[in-house]
Amino acid sequence: MTAGRLFAIVLILILASFAWAVLGGSVQLRTDRMTEPLTDKVAGLWGSPQTQVAPTFAASWPNPSSQATATVAAPVTGSRLEIDGSDITVDFKLDQRRKGLLWYATYVVGFDAVYKVTNPATSTAETKMTFTFPDPQGIYDGFKIAVDGRDVPISYRAGAGDGFESSAPYDTSSHDEYGSPASGQGGYAVATFDIPAGKTVEVATGYSTNGLDTWVYEPRPEGAGLIEDFHLTMHTDFADVDYPGDGISPTARESSGSGLTLSWDYDSVVSGRPIGLVMPSPTNPGPLVSRITFFAPVSLLFFFAALVLLTTTSSVRLHPVHYGFLAAAFFAFHLLLTYLADQIDLHVAFALAAAVSVLLVLGYLRVVVGTNKALAEIAVSQLVFLILFSYSFFFKGITGLAITIGSILTLAFFMAKTSRVDWDAAFERKPRQRPMPPMPMMAQPAVAPTASAQVGQTPIPPAPPAPPVPPGPSSGSAPVPPEPVPPVPPV
Repeated sequence: MTAGRLFAIVLILILASFAWAVLGGSVQLRTDRMTEPLTDKVAGLWGSPQTQVAPTFAASWPNPSSQATATVAAPVTGSRLEIDGSDITVDFKLDQRRKGLLWYATYVVGFDAVYKVTNPATSTAETKMTFTFPDPQGIYDGFKIAVDGRDVPISYRAGAGDGFESSAPYDTSSHDEYGSPASGQGGYAVATFDIPAGKTVEVATGYSTNGLDTWVYEPRPEGAGLIEDFHLTMHTDFADVDYPGDGISPTARESSGSGLTLSWDYDSVVSGRPIGLVMPSPTNPGPLVSRITFFAPVSLLFFFAALVLLTTTSSVRLHPVHYGFLAAAFFAFHLLLTYLADQIDLHVAFALAAAVSVLLVLGYLRVVVGTNKALAEIAVSQLVFLILFSYSFFFKGITGLAITIGSILTLAFFMAKTSRVDWDAAFERKPRQRPMPPMPMMAQPAVAPTASAQVGQTPIPPAPPAPPVPPGPSSGSAPVPPEPVPPVPPV
């Protein structure tokens, strides 16, 4: 291995890294450019992230000095009646959907709640319940309000539900193209009923709707305050659950079939933090493929290092052109993965791209180096440095650890394999031998071609001339006897 060849290999690695940077950037650009419009479309078709706040109750009592009805100060809490108890059940059914290079955790939620409200006065209170919906453009199937098991009339209003009705029409001029309301707009329901003096009633409500990514319940949307006799239970059909960063962890967690039962139970607590759930979603192809592509030069660096050590410690010789074709075979893996990931399942796309790259590398090197031990070592190197290295990105949180462990094991293998290599001899510049000049050819007499040569056959060399015959006696004379041969004496 000469310095010139090493420089050529490094140059190939640099050029391949540039190509991977362009490919990874294109994937990231596609993902970022489509994230917002796709999210808006999914929210418009399925539902948006849901945040349900606790309802509010406001009471008014008859004025004893006149026949008119006026709102008077109630003991301790004024016109607002505090919730004395909450018993809430929420059921989730996950229904994940995919758009392009992104997955969305859509779900169906069933919300059922029973609130206890007490009239602390000595006269009947006319009570108004205001229930704000998570999404004013959502669909709420089976919504109802019942007091002690008796349904009460419901009216619907626009704006923010603050306990006071609004007669203004619901303004949709500021909605976006997908029908989502502008910030500050909302929708709420109002129900009016009587609570006898000193009595506690149970107000039941509930609905079924669709949501996206997260579901949150805020028992005290206005801030920290006292929450009494609070019970919230979530039932899921999935086990991979997470909670919002500012949320409260459940007080109890139990497995239930393929899902979980999560409970939040408090007798009396002061809090202003929400309770929520983050839905699981499969690995998003776009961000994952871009990360794998950006780290591809690292895998090729390890692979090239393995090839250099292999050629140094064996009789296998690879030209820099061979390294260029191998780098192209590595690039084919990421290029194919990029465009398969948004068409088929991510794991299937990964397997197909890996198989194509392995066939390209092994099929090419089988002709270059032959079927021997070196080919097997190269196959193992590609399996480790391309396939396993890239697949480690599927495991969130342990990618760095997996790469570190793999690098240490690779270093140990290289050190053991090259511990007896004479590096001076391996990188010694061998003198180039001059070729021997050709010997001068002796001039040969020209020979006329025979008839056989004229028809394309091999020419037959001419017979040598017959030796001259010595002159003999004249005709009719007796033949001359041959000279006697002396006997060979015995040894």
